[in-house]
Amino acid sequence: MALGLRQLRYFIAIADAGVLSRAAEALNVAQSALSHHVAALETELGVKLLERRPRGIALTAAGRRLYEHASAVLSALGKAEEDVRTYNEAAAGPVCIGLSHTGIALVALDIMQAVRNNAPGVHLMVVEALSPALIERVLSGTVDLALAYNPPRDARLDVELLLDEDLYLVGQPGLIGRSSSPVAFSAIPQRSVLGLTPLPASRAIIQTQILRNQIIPSETLEVDSLPALRMALEAGLGCAILSRSTVLADLAAEKYHARRIVDPPLTRALGLVALADRPRTKAFLEVRKTMIEVVRSAVSTGRWPAKESGRRGKRAAI
Repeated sequence: MALGLRQLRYFIAIADAGVLSRAAEALNVAQSALSHHVAALETELGVKLLERRPRGIALTAAGRRLYEHASAVLSALGKAEEDVRTYNEAAAGPVCIGLSHTGIALVALDIMQAVRNNAPGVHLMVVEALSPALIERVLSGTVDLALAYNPPRDARLDVELLLDEDLYLVGQPGLIGRSSSPVAFSAIPQRSVLGLTPLPASRAIIQTQILRNQIIPSETLEVDSLPALRMALEAGLGCAILSRSTVLADLAAEKYHARRIVDPPLTRALGLVALADRPRTKAFLEVRKTMIEVVRSAVSTGRWPAKESGRRGKRAAI
């Protein structure tokens, strides 16, 4: 049995429903036919895709992997169909973009307004997440374009590097020092750093694993929420390694202090990320161009305290 679109659609429906009877009803297909379909699919691929449980079914590790591929294939097919239908027309159709908290605060409104003005036929969807989660959603096909920090080297991804940011030690003056001069990496207060876990999120802050391993985080407080981290910094519960752009408003309000990290200096790169083999619809290309223009404008005008990346091309070394 060749793995075709019908097989992928059936598998997605089964996984989403969680119960064979419910999937059969949604597809208007006999439940026995779906059971046979799953068995044949597992035989063809040589792996177990579903686990039968008393209250339904669950995906195995191989099943989750097939679900990711199937979602990406069907999403790309739908967008390709829409692009062909509107090929001789203005940019139109759905485009989903992903932004981190910093992107939401600094460029989300400009992107939304520019797309509305320049491509009114585009249905723009905006989601917010941490950079590692955005990368996963790009790979799954649920997000078309994402502004993500320190994107990984992955042949499946097309990355346009847009800017580089210095990283700062942020916290109350009593903890990080009252001076405005840079602080050496070796002087970062150990066991006081918040927000470096979990590991995927910490990679989006400090890419170099050797340096991450030299920082001992707080042993009493772990924070994986930017709003909570900002409150903890204001309350003096610890310090954090962040870019100025992440906490611009709080620094302007003097809620806490920031010192650039040196010896070695720490930086992070922002890239515009998409699937490398994704069909480039008119809507996709229009939104991609808009996002690049908006980010570079924010950097050139000083609204985003960073420098434009000098590393051009599909993917440069970080």
